[in-house]
Amino acid sequence: MKPCATCGIQAGDGATRCRLCESPLGDAPAPAPMLVEGRYEVQSTLGRGQQGMVYLARDLGLGRLVALKVLHPAHAGISTAASRLQREAAALAAVRSDHVAQVYAFGAHRDTFFLAMEYVEGRNLDALVAEHAAHREFIPTHRGLTILRELADGLTSLHTAGIVHRDVKPSNVMIEQGTGRTVLLDLGLARSLVEPVDPRLSFVGTPAYMAPETILGEDASQIAGHTDVYSLACTAFELFTGEPPFSFGTIPETLAHQMWDAPPRLSSRRPELAFLDPVIERALCKDPNARYQTCAELIAAVDGVCAEWPRLQWSGDVDTLTEAPSLRLMVIDDDEVFSEFAAGACALALPGIALDLVCASSGLEALQSAALSRPDVVVLDYDMPLLDGLATLSYLRAMPGGHGSQVMLVSSNMRHLPKWRFAAMGVTDFLEKPVDLEEFADTLGDVAGRAFAHRSRFERARPP
Repeated sequence: MKPCATCGIQAGDGATRCRLCESPLGDAPAPAPMLVEGRYEVQSTLGRGQQGMVYLARDLGLGRLVALKVLHPAHAGISTAASRLQREAAALAAVRSDHVAQVYAFGAHRDTFFLAMEYVEGRNLDALVAEHAAHREFIPTHRGLTILRELADGLTSLHTAGIVHRDVKPSNVMIEQGTGRTVLLDLGLARSLVEPVDPRLSFVGTPAYMAPETILGEDASQIAGHTDVYSLACTAFELFTGEPPFSFGTIPETLAHQMWDAPPRLSSRRPELAFLDPVIERALCKDPNARYQTCAELIAAVDGVCAEWPRLQWSGDVDTLTEAPSLRLMVIDDDEVFSEFAAGACALALPGIALDLVCASSGLEALQSAALSRPDVVVLDYDMPLLDGLATLSYLRAMPGGHGSQVMLVSSNMRHLPKWRFAAMGVTDFLEKPVDLEEFADTLGDVAGRAFAHRSRFERARPP
């Protein structure tokens, strides 16, 4: 037996090509790119698991990138593995939410099955939490609350469609690059609330995030929306503190603590989060009937205890966003000289585009303006009094439709700029002051292109 260098699948000694991805084995000539269902051209490997592979592929018909999940041929004949992938496709197809990855197609490929779904480029929430922890920092509280709300929104859409996720955890949450949008992934363990219950599938999930009723496995009918509420609370605990409430050396030890031990309070790790203690405590109740029964109830409780939390109010309806020939661009900088330079550079960098340009001298002024009309593109200074660039962007992302704003960040001290903090907001474009005009124009052109692409995608996704 010899492994495929591309996907790792074992092949017989006499084989010249991998039967899954058709990559050459040994000295065999390089084949044409793997083509699934005649339209999905595989470009690279995104990940691999025990039951299959995830590829980055291009939909040749629509010209877009997709994430392509393909079952290992050895598992394709196992009814539970194939039905699980089909169940994931059906679950996603029933959902319309900005915060749940969309499914595009499900079908057969040679002697196995595939699922084509939305490709979300970005970073997993667990990686962002770990990166903040490595710097002895936490994801800012306001940003964490926004991520929690967006996750709850996605789960509410699933539950409305009659689906329980059953594997909510940071590694199944993506923060999209460029927008900061929170997207829930991987519904491989999802179960319909109306399908017959299979007791063999009641014990599934990841130990550090599993609700007690899934561990006991005595009554699979108890798996419902409140099961995801528990996992969401475990995820929120890690989001705010850097680690889940229960995570020990062995799986049995972790499961025992999940079933019997009272969870630690958020305030025991971060005293400033005491206002959230009663909400997380109820969401982590061992008795599913004592928990919030829906994610909407959980978020309503969060909003209730946040009443005294310093935050901004805004209004706006995302449905009012329509395609326009202009680009709304906002420069946020307390340096009047740079604001004037940026305003002129924007006009030069985007010829032929009607710019609706707004200059704000503070984060507060910018947010007040954004509440009336959200910007497509933001040129944001990091070093500002009161609300710095990080806090300003956190509030902007929390506004309805705020994940659509494309951001380029500027600073006069780029060497010490904590770029890793902005990863949780989807920012990847940074310029150092004094800014070179040509570099500014090139970067702005790229950011504006993404803004138009996002607007186009939003319009296509809107129901007629």
